[in-house]
Amino acid sequence: MSAADRWRPRVVRTTGSVTEAVYGLILATSVIAVSREYDSSNAGLIGVTVLVTGVVFWLAHVYARVLARSISHHRMLNRSEVREALRHDWPLVEVTVPLVLILALGVLDVVPDRAAILAATLAALAELAAAGAYAARTSGAGLRGTVVSAVIAVTLGSAVVLLKGLVH
Repeated sequence: MSAADRWRPRVVRTTGSVTEAVYGLILATSVIAVSREYDSSNAGLIGVTVLVTGVVFWLAHVYARVLARSISHHRMLNRSEVREALRHDWPLVEVTVPLVLILALGVLDVVPDRAAILAATLAALAELAAAGAYAARTSGAGLRGTVVSAVIAVTLGSAVVLLKGLVH
């Protein structure tokens, strides 16, 4: 068993689609960035916004998946198929939970709200870096390729945060 197999980032350990987990992480990071622009001192409000946004997008993804499959199969999906769609896309919400827990540290006055918000943002970017590094390692990349992949993942995640900040 390789080192990459022993160590896997959270986005890879989700219960469904890794794609949805990565998307959920980027979505949560952008919601934190935008929320920070509106109320930079309320970690609780930002945590609720992250969680609710994740749930809404999860439901939207499930609806789109069920609708697309119904159209392509020319029939309504059965309960088992709908449950599979719910499970498949669940990581979109699942990856927000650690970020919401970090934000809760601000609500509970364990740390200042701004510190919790910064910590949640950095945790999300670190998870993106870990996912990039993991993808490179499991694809056989050496140290240089692993670092480059991690840097690209963080750069893309940071770009989303910066663009969201500029637009809003």
